[in-house]
Amino acid sequence: MKKSFWSDAARCGAYIGLLLAASSVLETGMALSGKLGLYAVIIFEWLAVVALHIYLLLRFTRQRSALYAVEEGFSFGQGYGYALAMSLLAGVILGAANYIYLHLVLGYDRYVEKITDILSQLVSMSGAQNASVTMLVEQLQHMPEPSLLATIWSGIWSSLLFGAVFGLIVAGVSARAPQLFSDKGSDHE
Repeated sequence: MKKSFWSDAARCGAYIGLLLAASSVLETGMALSGKLGLYAVIIFEWLAVVALHIYLLLRFTRQRSALYAVEEGFSFGQGYGYALAMSLLAGVILGAANYIYLHLVLGYDRYVEKITDILSQLVSMSGAQNASVTMLVEQLQHMPEPSLLATIWSGIWSSLLFGAVFGLIVAGVSARAPQLFSDKGSDHE
């Protein structure tokens, strides 16, 4: 018996969403530390999370594919839809976690203050005063705080974009044509 599409996608999307949320919090924390050595670590962590994200999309889509009988097959569209559904639900978790971390744990004003301090430090280390960086710092300080809905939508959008691109590969790898005349159970050698 097949599990419900949405409950299965929600469960698997939650795992992916928790991975992305943990990664986002870790990356933000490392970036706000202001330590240049951690910026290199962020790149490796990001690459590892991308690889794990693709692996989980593939693994969960293949598990969904296994629920379909050989005679039914598992189409590209079913795999792509499943990857997008997981990505949608993962994005909701990512957006909610980002909102909680940036607005409730750190405080948005403190977050903007740390970002502007880091940008100012980087400019002073380079020895050059760049008018565009100064303008960027001023814009950051005067930007309105993003709402809960805007932050969640940002998480959904980024996760859906990732799922739309890599879901093509996942769906292509997971798809299998129906085999109406399979040899399974026959007496032929």
